[in-house]
Amino acid sequence: MGRFHFFFLSLLLLFIGNGCAVNPERVGGFNLISVEEEKQLGEKFAAEIEKEQKVVKDPEVQAYINRIGEKLLTGVEKVEFPYTFKVVKDDNINAFAIPGGHTYVNTGLIKAAESEDELAAVMAHEINHVVARHSTRQLTQQYGYSLLLQLVLGQDPNLLAQLASQLFGKAGSLYYSRGMESQADYLGVKTMYNAGYDPAGMEKFFQKLQAENKQEPGKLTKFLSSHPLTSERIQNVKAEIGKLPPKSFGASQASPEFSRIKAKVQQQ
Repeated sequence: MGRFHFFFLSLLLLFIGNGCAVNPERVGGFNLISVEEEKQLGEKFAAEIEKEQKVVKDPEVQAYINRIGEKLLTGVEKVEFPYTFKVVKDDNINAFAIPGGHTYVNTGLIKAAESEDELAAVMAHEINHVVARHSTRQLTQQYGYSLLLQLVLGQDPNLLAQLASQLFGKAGSLYYSRGMESQADYLGVKTMYNAGYDPAGMEKFFQKLQAENKQEPGKLTKFLSSHPLTSERIQNVKAEIGKLPPKSFGASQASPEFSRIKAKVQQQ
């Protein structure tokens, strides 16, 4: 019986980790980690991350990012976690979300974005990694269910701190499969559209980053290593946008609030 359970568990882990088989339209799927366990794991990771990352204390900047996040949540397929949105002082052009919905936006991303739509695009992508529960599926594949359960139960705080730094710290990153990245794009486009953001902001921002990387190789090392921007991926985003019914999104390019927040962040 023990051998059968081991074989069955191995098959489940293989199934979970098969990124190429991710159906972009199917949110969720089998996950060894329960929603409640993911919430607990996320709280523990967040506490460690905020020891290493410097959270921006400006209340106006934080309120602005929180507003964007809450607006995006109105467009996701389902909300299972108590999402939080915070800005961290880091000039890398990036944002990241950890298990349980804690989402962090680098000051470098705010500085690089030219509109609220572009900023919301990266946040929508990260939020949908959580919606699809990619992080716990990926972590289970990499480290095994028993180790993650130990972290949830608080049995190895040193390992928790080490993994938090390796996966979500300034020098680390959690790498998703190609299928997971494509699904986060696909869901992100739909989230933006449903929430009232122009999803063309995602295509435009990705194209801009790809062009900048060609001009200055190495400038976007961290973002591109964890989120490879292939031409196929950008074309897929464009194709999904083209399938959506026409809709008016307003002139977010000229948003005075975005300009004010960006100016404040540039001075910090």
